Amino acid sequence: MRFPSLNRFKPPERDNTVKAEPLVSTPQEDPTPTTPQQADVVLTKQDEGAKFEDNKKYLTKTLTSIGIPLVLRAGQKIHLQQETEQEILSLLEENANLKDALQSTGRPAIEEEEYVLRVASFYHLTGNSQRAVEMYEKIIRENPTKMSVLNNMGVVLDSVGNYDSALQNFNEALKRVPENIHVLSNKGITLYKSEKYEQAIECFDAALKIDSSYINALTFKGHSLYRLGKNKEALDWYNKVIRLDNNNVEALYNKACLCSMKDDEYGAITSLQKAIRLDSSWKDIALQDKDLDRLRTNTRFREITR
Repeated sequence: MRFPSLNRFKPPERDNTVKAEPLVSTPQEDPTPTTPQQADVVLTKQDEGAKFEDNKKYLTKTLTSIGIPLVLRAGQKIHLQQETEQEILSLLEENANLKDALQSTGRPAIEEEEYVLRVASFYHLTGNSQRAVEMYEKIIRENPTKMSVLNNMGVVLDSVGNYDSALQNFNEALKRVPENIHVLSNKGITLYKSEKYEQAIECFDAALKIDSSYINALTFKGHSLYRLGKNKEALDWYNKVIRLDNNNVEALYNKACLCSMKDDEYGAITSLQKAIRLDSSWKDIALQDKDLDRLRTNTRFREITR
């Protein structure tokens, strides 16, 4: 069996230590701000406030259009072109400098909650979890009961392996909104990773009562049942995932493993073949997976894994 969705929770190789750092970058000497159109303009003091506001509006619209969420889901991914990511980072750095410049002269530099939430989510989804935590902490200081921030903080802390603190944030969020499907599923995944499989299943069941087609909850309930040695039930849940998303490679591959373990060669080969057709990287995994040992002499297995 393989659970590549768990790889999405593996901390990035960069330094993930959550530590206190300034929320904004120190302004450089004589900065030359970059406009959304990438034109080089030297701003006068009168222009800085307007430019700060224009950048915020542009960034909020852009982050929304590329799918940066207000409420994070565990394992969520975003695929950005390098050019797009660099433009956003450049504008964020410019706005940090503008904010410092405005505040140094006593002028307001207000960052609305939606803007901060989307920017923090952007940092997390592009691998800078430390920066995201700093921004969420800023909102929590101002609004300690904000469900979306507590949830997002939990997701980020979970992603760097701080499961106990993540659970604390999810529990606080659920006190505010007890039936939020994202928070329930996110909490369940953290419990799963903490090897508390029974408790994890309780969270997934609660989430599935709200939405019986929620893929994260369905998939991780299957994983949890497998960890508890309930292979038949796990197979049933992977089949539910596949019925909703017949191109779900992880569910197809794990179904193949479970079918192999119960001597269902046809079911195993059929599922494995489709998984490899969708993503050829599973071929190497299959060749090394002991759960598929019973298929080694099967002609079709040899054909699809060569």
